[in-house]
Amino acid sequence: MGILKGIGGAVGWAGRRVAMRSRWLARRLWLIAVAEGAWVSWGHWRRLEPNERRRLLALAKKSKGRPSRNLSSAERREAERLLDKLGHIELAGSIAGIALPFRPLSKLATRIVKGRHEHTHRELGLEDPQEQAAGEREKVAA
Repeated sequence: MGILKGIGGAVGWAGRRVAMRSRWLARRLWLIAVAEGAWVSWGHWRRLEPNERRRLLALAKKSKGRPSRNLSSAERREAERLLDKLGHIELAGSIAGIALPFRPLSKLATRIVKGRHEHTHRELGLEDPQEQAAGEREKVAA
């Protein structure tokens, strides 16, 4: 009986230890997600040249979150070009993958953002970025 009691106590201790460690990790997991999001964002931000970063920030401040009201059409096109270079659709998908670990939800969020992006391109009369990249590849190949 003493051996069974000892084994049961060891298993109980190990179970409590694992549960405590899991609770500790769960309380700090958001910090890991934030750090990963910041790392991914930094990589995208580095795609822009320093003067492009400053210009994008200036346009964002000027727009006050309402580009259709506070920016001219030329400024909106410039902001859209800079955002395309930044890769904001890809960034949104990456952040969704971090924040929404359930894959169908992250894919849905990416699809919604991509649809809004394409709608904005049509509204501003801009060429679709995928078509633009294909055109540039054809020019290089020629």
